[in-house]
Amino acid sequence: MTGATDVRLTGIERTLRASRLFEGVEAAAATFAPCAIRRRFRRGEFIWHEGDPATSFTVIASGLIKICQSHPDGDNAIVALFGPRENIGDVAVVSTGSYPADAIAATEVVEILSIEKTPVLTALQQDVALAQALNRSLVEHSRALREKIRIMTAGPVEQRLAALLAHLVARFGDELDSGAVLIPVALSRTDLARLVGARSETTIRVMTRWQRAKLLSTTAAGFVIHDPSKFQE
Repeated sequence: MTGATDVRLTGIERTLRASRLFEGVEAAAATFAPCAIRRRFRRGEFIWHEGDPATSFTVIASGLIKICQSHPDGDNAIVALFGPRENIGDVAVVSTGSYPADAIAATEVVEILSIEKTPVLTALQQDVALAQALNRSLVEHSRALREKIRIMTAGPVEQRLAALLAHLVARFGDELDSGAVLIPVALSRTDLARLVGARSETTIRVMTRWQRAKLLSTTAAGFVIHDPSKFQE
């Protein structure tokens, strides 16, 4: 039983070491690995709801999570996407507040590691390297939000969608032997529309035109970009 526990902890510690939160602070990753709780979600399940108290630091072990903010009319806007090794909700945790938006599993399976915030916040007061890693993570969050604004202001819907796909290629793309790039992000046309601030009908028309031109194809796993150069800015 001890051997199985050791293997589990080794895997958790490896994930923490590779994360933005513990980047370059191996000792802290080893310290908090036994405290980390691994949780699994299916596509569409909520990691947390808007307004929930922010009680834990969260590191994504696998899969993608979309951050969505609700509007008074009942619609949702996707604010950002985060993937493996990234951590989410840090600002709310550090400010001892509540989450300002929903966090929802965007891929078939999402695994996260949750670490109760109190011991981490205590360690931040004493570990300069850990505090610097957290600051870098917060900068990454700000960059993600700026990138969303850039995409939203890229021009007409077709340009916004192209900018979004280029962004997803840069962050999550896996190059295939053929030279095409797989974006392992299974987003619906409605999700894409919400990411670029467009109507679903318009988004469907643009994506259909690109598919007919064999610029991309849609799979159960996400999108295959057959000619990435067509989406470069």
